[in-house]
Amino acid sequence: QVGHRDEMPWLPAVEARYSEILAELLAARGRGQGSSFQPYRDPMSKGSEDRVAADGIGVEAVDRGAWNVLYLLLNHRRFEENCSQFPATLRAIEEAFPRQYSHAFFSALTPGSHILKHCGPSNRMLRAWLPLCGLDGFRLRVGDTIVEPKAGQAFVWDHSFEHEAWHEGTETRVVLIVDIWHPDLSEPEVKFLRTLQNCRLRAGRVLAEHCESRDPQDATYFDIIERARHLLTDDDWWVLNAERDPT
Repeated sequence: QVGHRDEMPWLPAVEARYSEILAELLAARGRGQGSSFQPYRDPMSKGSEDRVAADGIGVEAVDRGAWNVLYLLLNHRRFEENCSQFPATLRAIEEAFPRQYSHAFFSALTPGSHILKHCGPSNRMLRAWLPLCGLDGFRLRVGDTIVEPKAGQAFVWDHSFEHEAWHEGTETRVVLIVDIWHPDLSEPEVKFLRTLQNCRLRAGRVLAEHCESRDPQDATYFDIIERARHLLTDDDWWVLNAERDPT
């Protein structure tokens, strides 16, 4: 569920990048033009009809508060506009994380939020967290394990287990999330799974191009990401302690 540090000898190298990643994050907020975060939304699925977002874009993953994300890499897609703001973070992802899965994003949770319990799609990858700021009052449940992360202390957990999160602090909690291939997979197995994944993504793009009039409930994850990109026009939702606020 949650990995042991002695099985992850690369974690100190990730933690060594904490200060520069946090500095980039706060600089993005301080520009005053919106930091490129967007609401996290899921595609509609059976049983999620009662959680459709008020703006009609996807399904909410929280029942209170707000969960916003800033995508850098997702399913081998690089979000160039976002990546240009975070060169040091991108270098850290490429250099410090082993066999990264091409999923990397900042996750921000506002005070009072609750992420509903859910499971990731597969255990072929593990989820690495580098907690950055606003961790007081936050806790994560993974299976039967409760984690109370500390800023700058990275850890790894299996996203396929049921998990949920609560944030009862006073500052917006932000973590850097980077998925990595499961260490039990061999290089040939990773190559095979990566090829299957790329084929599935290409097929999905072709289908999307030929089905422009699809029902909203058939929207793909990338459809929802594109539609949600400009829902946040400022960073007023992002609560920082006064001594850390660059604005």
